[in-house]
Amino acid sequence: MGYKYKKAVKSQMKSVECVEGEPIEHKIERIVSNKEPITDGAPSIFTERKDGVISAYNIRTDRWEIASEAMDKVSGSVQAKRDAKAAVKTEKETKVVKLEVDSAAKSTEGTKGA
Repeated sequence: MGYKYKKAVKSQMKSVECVEGEPIEHKIERIVSNKEPITDGAPSIFTERKDGVISAYNIRTDRWEIASEAMDKVSGSVQAKRDAKAAVKTEKETKVVKLEVDSAAKSTEGTKGA
């Protein structure tokens, strides 16, 4: 009795080239000693209160959309499984049994009082 093993599926992920960064102490010393302007940094994502939240940075909206899409996929797969089970049940032949009433049987209601 031989066992069959599936071959391992290789991942589609690829390695990233690692680069060691400059320590913050050296960077500060270099900027202060050379009097360089600070050019790197993150873009400002804050807006005026009257303008509201930028949709690109609204984390609540992003998470809600991702979660709702995932739940749609889950509910779709559950419904597909239910439909598949129902299709299998309807495809099977059902056997109908006809019950006949035996007229020779007597009622036991009259014998209670005796």
